[in-house]
Amino acid sequence: MKKRMLVSLLLATAAAATLSACGSGSKPAETQATTNQGGGDITSAAEEETEAEAEEEASAGSDRYLVWRLNKEPKLWDPTNNSESISDAIVKQLFEGLTVSTSDGFKPGIAESWDVSEDGKTYTFHLRDDAKWSDGDPVTAKDFEYSWRRICDPDYASEALQAITDYVVGGQEYFDGTGSYDDIKATAIDDYTFEVVLKNVTPYFPQLVANDVYLPIKKDVVEAAGEGWEKKPETCVSNGPFMLEEYQVGSHFLFKKNPNYYDADSVKLAGVKAVIITDDNTAYQAYQAGEIDVMDNLPSEQIPQIVAEDPNVIVSADTGAQFMNFNVDKAPTDNVHVRKAIAYAIDRKQIVEQVLKDGSVPASGFIAPTCQKTDGGSFRTMESDGYPAEEYGINPRQANVEAAKQELAEAGYPDGKDFPALEITYANNDRNKKTCEAIQQMLEDNLGITVTLRAEESSVFTSTKNKGDYQMATGGWTNSPYDASGLIKLFYSQNGNNTPQWRWKPYTGAPHDTTLNPGSEAFDIAFDKALASQGADRDNAWIEAEQALMADMPVTPLYYPSYTAVVNEDLVEDVELTASNTFMFKSASVIE
Repeated sequence: MKKRMLVSLLLATAAAATLSACGSGSKPAETQATTNQGGGDITSAAEEETEAEAEEEASAGSDRYLVWRLNKEPKLWDPTNNSESISDAIVKQLFEGLTVSTSDGFKPGIAESWDVSEDGKTYTFHLRDDAKWSDGDPVTAKDFEYSWRRICDPDYASEALQAITDYVVGGQEYFDGTGSYDDIKATAIDDYTFEVVLKNVTPYFPQLVANDVYLPIKKDVVEAAGEGWEKKPETCVSNGPFMLEEYQVGSHFLFKKNPNYYDADSVKLAGVKAVIITDDNTAYQAYQAGEIDVMDNLPSEQIPQIVAEDPNVIVSADTGAQFMNFNVDKAPTDNVHVRKAIAYAIDRKQIVEQVLKDGSVPASGFIAPTCQKTDGGSFRTMESDGYPAEEYGINPRQANVEAAKQELAEAGYPDGKDFPALEITYANNDRNKKTCEAIQQMLEDNLGITVTLRAEESSVFTSTKNKGDYQMATGGWTNSPYDASGLIKLFYSQNGNNTPQWRWKPYTGAPHDTTLNPGSEAFDIAFDKALASQGADRDNAWIEAEQALMADMPVTPLYYPSYTAVVNEDLVEDVELTASNTFMFKSASVIE
């Protein structure tokens, strides 16, 4: 990690000073946290620990748990049904897949090795025979077979469906009802041989399967416990370096070292305490006081100072895009001219330079600069100022006001006259709040329309978007691996995360979406063509898919985010940050 010279540190506030790490020898407080939806300070169970308890933990030395800040409550962390970055980070501490994400790509995990057929479509993974679940049972190829096939179950309607159906032979057919469960070509040949037959050549497949949705789950425990199995320590049976010790809603998680992990000798931490603190300023104050070891989602207004002064800061390009969803099935955003008017009226340079101030880059197209073509080049042409070229009517350096006004007039609202009520919904955090307030003002100044804002708690907000209970809503996606499919797949008609409800044909996982949108068919055609192609043909098909997306504008890109985080290297060491900006704690240790 690159360090910068320390100039000064702000003193922590008294509220933050009460936060304390919880070691395995100290029982956490039972009181659950209360969340202030107005964005004020957060009171957590950890804050109620006495000074004596904190001193006792500090003296425990290596028994102290590393303290990791989470900025929101995850909806779930079942690997087979996950679409949240926060859940991905949790899952990767508890579970391990065939391969494992690393700072420079990936490495073998439960699979010690793999073979690839001559046609590049069949992967045979050879599993290690010493991997165990946290309950002591062996991890076998049958566990992977069950987990991958479960994602394709139409009754389950996993949000991670495309992770299998885009790649594995038979997955889509089983989901559609035209094929059988046994025809899904993710098969346990024997206890330690797992064979996967792909629809198309996918050179990055071993890297892909390090992602959260490809991790195994234990059938007997999951089916006996039912929905929410992962939220209880007694049923959250995992196979990674840590296991769930405790979960208190709104307060914290405790992940203790998994003694049955095959590489337990390399795990130096007694455990990890993940504290849920939604207010960025409160969390950073606790970090400054030495009470949080690792955190991202830094307070936006302080990022320039943090980057300049904190020797432990990490700054890197993120691997996805931030955008604004338009609900294409609800007025007035069911009108493409309204959608384009709003897209053109946003000043993206102002958002990144005056609101975020964290190195994020204004976006003019949806595919991020970090998405790589097959020759290793970028899909986005960046100009001398580091910003992309103007595309799709979007000027990344200023609002395109005249074009925006023309689109609004075309929609029947010249100069904003008689424009109906319009609301932007967002997950309640500081970054989203400030971004949406800026956009609200831009739309009033540039289009003469009035926009109201609605903040929702994170898990509620996710449900709101998936159900289409909004007009406009913030969105973001991290792309891993860097292939464009990982990002642009969101808008495939058969994707559960198609939150704009932009579908030209019905989708079983979204029975509420009965209004069909013909404009999405061209996107699906280009997407399917890309997956079936290689080289320049594949690259060109992704561009076709983006063109179809931007022509109908169910979303408008806002910016390509920068990733900033801090790791207190005076207190902990060997914390790994993967290439897709996920923390891994397997090799970390507390400095005594």
